[in-house]
Amino acid sequence: MEELEQNRRRSLDGMQIAAAVCVGTLILGEVALLVWMFQTHRSRRMQVQATEVVEVPSTRSNTLPPASNALSVVFSNAVTSRTAAVEQPVLNPALKIQRVQRDGAVLQVRLRAQTGEQEFSAAAARMSVEWRLADGSTPLEWIALPAAWENFTVKTLAARCNEAAVQVRGYVVRTYYRQQLQDQIIEGSLTP
Repeated sequence: MEELEQNRRRSLDGMQIAAAVCVGTLILGEVALLVWMFQTHRSRRMQVQATEVVEVPSTRSNTLPPASNALSVVFSNAVTSRTAAVEQPVLNPALKIQRVQRDGAVLQVRLRAQTGEQEFSAAAARMSVEWRLADGSTPLEWIALPAAWENFTVKTLAARCNEAAVQVRGYVVRTYYRQQLQDQIIEGSLTP
């Protein structure tokens, strides 16, 4: 009698069958997801890994960068042509303008660093404010960015126009990262 009980197999119950079906479905779903991921077309221009790091000198001043800098061509065009946008901002900016709050001749600019790289290089970041005054002049001011700035963090910077608040008709705030326009905000009257 004992031999009959030892030779007899345990029968499968409903819970074991349901668990086996769930595990099988999960494995098939993961395989299908991996197949879809590897078959999806990816543009050759899409950067998967940072291969080149360009270091920009960390000169912090309110004057234009040297003329040898490729970025200065963009800046000088913006100043001489008096157009609101010299080039289109990138679709996924590394230095995003979150909010600009004006109080007279003072701007409070809230910026967010959000690069796809491992680290945010504060030395490669720039911010400019082009003021639009009542007399038609457009002074350009370069705002010093903090040297210690981590990726995915927010900083609030202040810009002050040297003219009286009643003379300020508008402004253009632009951010640059690795010599590319990242974001811009245009506010107020852009014509004299």
